[in-house]
Amino acid sequence: MKKVDTFVVNADRATVYKVFMDPMKLGPCFPGCKEVKQLSPTTYETLVEVKVQFVPIKILGVGELKESIENERIVVEMKGKPVSLAGSFTNTLTANLKTIEPNKTLVEYEMDFEMTGKLASIGELLMKGSKNKQSAEFMKNVQELF
Repeated sequence: MKKVDTFVVNADRATVYKVFMDPMKLGPCFPGCKEVKQLSPTTYETLVEVKVQFVPIKILGVGELKESIENERIVVEMKGKPVSLAGSFTNTLTANLKTIEPNKTLVEYEMDFEMTGKLASIGELLMKGSKNKQSAEFMKNVQELF
């Protein structure tokens, strides 16, 4: 399942890039992210809690920086499993940064989300019903950092 979108941040490209490279700042921008732990300079662990029809699902994930072009692009891959459900997921986030004005940066991002097991059937329902809402919340949260 893919989600492609863009948004504008009121900051220069180098500043936006620094935030995207900092999982402690960017992680909480994702809806449901409850905890982020830095494991190494390129790896981190997250705890995300989402609700599907009022049932909370806790998901543990490990993210790894796969590609980085300074002030231009990052690619992060997140892999994880729900705490009490069968299945797993992989989410690849690709973000491209473009200057549109001296202190305005266009963020073009793509999320490629794959799920397996019981998580896939529940996650599919969650994503269909709230993909645009979660995307809007992510964009708003990033913009508020600046």
